[in-house]
Amino acid sequence: MSFATARQAFTSIDSLLKQAKTAVQQNNPHEARRLLQQAIQQDPNDYRGWLWLATVAHSPQASLEYVKRAEMLAPNNDTVQKARRWAEKRLAQAAPTAAEQTNTSSKMIRWLALALIVLLLAGAGTVYAWQYLQPNRSMAETAVLTSNITPIEQSNDALPAMATAVPAQPTATQTPQPHVPAKLIASTGANQPRPTWTITPTPSPTPTPTPTAVPTFVNPNYQDGVRPFGVRPNERWIDVNLTTQTLRAYEGDTVVFTTLISSGTWEHPTVTGVFRIWLEFESQTMDGRLLGYDYYLENVPYVMYFYKDYALHGTFWHTDFGTPMSHGCVNMATSDAAWLYNFATIGTVVNVHY
Repeated sequence: MSFATARQAFTSIDSLLKQAKTAVQQNNPHEARRLLQQAIQQDPNDYRGWLWLATVAHSPQASLEYVKRAEMLAPNNDTVQKARRWAEKRLAQAAPTAAEQTNTSSKMIRWLALALIVLLLAGAGTVYAWQYLQPNRSMAETAVLTSNITPIEQSNDALPAMATAVPAQPTATQTPQPHVPAKLIASTGANQPRPTWTITPTPSPTPTPTPTAVPTFVNPNYQDGVRPFGVRPNERWIDVNLTTQTLRAYEGDTVVFTTLISSGTWEHPTVTGVFRIWLEFESQTMDGRLLGYDYYLENVPYVMYFYKDYALHGTFWHTDFGTPMSHGCVNMATSDAAWLYNFATIGTVVNVHY
């Protein structure tokens, strides 16, 4: 990068930071976050973007994660150290509030359970009281009803509504809930997942994501670029070569797109096999803490899950493509991920191999 280009980029980042500051002053944190994300995408090594993003993060935990990233880039900066203390204090103050909310919820559950027990015990008396305290009923009729009260078990004919109000018990063949990626936190508007792909698509009133259950066996003598079994001559498919750290998009036997990737490291290897994309998001928050990792990333662009929590997606926090860098996902430059997101659909084959 030339000095002129670097200076222009620095000026652009300064402009984005200034606009973000104005958005915060106007009480518009959503716009501030959008501008700061742009600044980070332009230069993920500028600690200021991460530091400012901490001030408008959705949660105290996210604030601390952003400050930690800034601290990695500028460990001796006084402002970063002050921000670290602020973020830790904010997180500590939020912890008792969460505990109080949990305690309140527990109390409400106990009260509701007690109220339900009282209602169940008093249910029979309430029904009979409703029957003999109706308007226009004579004192004689009320006395007769009172003297002839029998237990519910002996008067089912008088209470048809009670018999039909008992909820049906679930059967042993009830459909299990689908797997949802642990990295999924929230998505709104245009970021809702696309319709899901199944082997035998049938109309369903409530479609749910159907992940690839088991990866297809990969021949150890597989030749790079050969269409996987079952892929039609003109069908679109994706080939990920973990040895060369490259991704190729095919239409049949023709390569239409090639780019460098960053797959999982030796500690967190990327799965191998033949998969199909089963869930997509235009952008998504990924919280690796749910999987035991140490990252929290908002607005990860163009996410395409192909097996459980493993996904192809855009990356703005590093540019070391061609080298394993991830926790198992396939990282790409954001522009390359955008192209692939428009190329692929739910059900597109993803062939991952060495």
